[in-house]
Amino acid sequence: MKIVIIEDEHDLGVLLRNFLVRQLNIKSPETAIKVASSIREGMLCVNDINPDWIFIDNNLPDGKGIDEIQRLKSRVSDRQVKVVMMSAMTNLKEEALKNGADYFLDKPISFVEVRNIITKS
Repeated sequence: MKIVIIEDEHDLGVLLRNFLVRQLNIKSPETAIKVASSIREGMLCVNDINPDWIFIDNNLPDGKGIDEIQRLKSRVSDRQVKVVMMSAMTNLKEEALKNGADYFLDKPISFVEVRNIITKS
């Protein structure tokens, strides 16, 4: 499984990465999970590893994650990628899902919810 995390709060990105490595028992995390701090960097990671999952924050230094959901999905070739929008702004949930997000995580992130999302898909 390959995952891209687009999160400008460095500590949260690293925590999420480490949690997913443990939960999914990923043997080569350096190639399977990429953490990016901006939309631009995230797009490069998506192009690089063609992920199965993308976790994206809404408020990023170079734009709004909610506006990038469709573009992210179109970058992954030949299969369905799951996009998880993360935001403290719970009023964005409906719009994120309408824009193509598969899941919405409220911040602060509940790692129990993360586990539930990745295990049921």
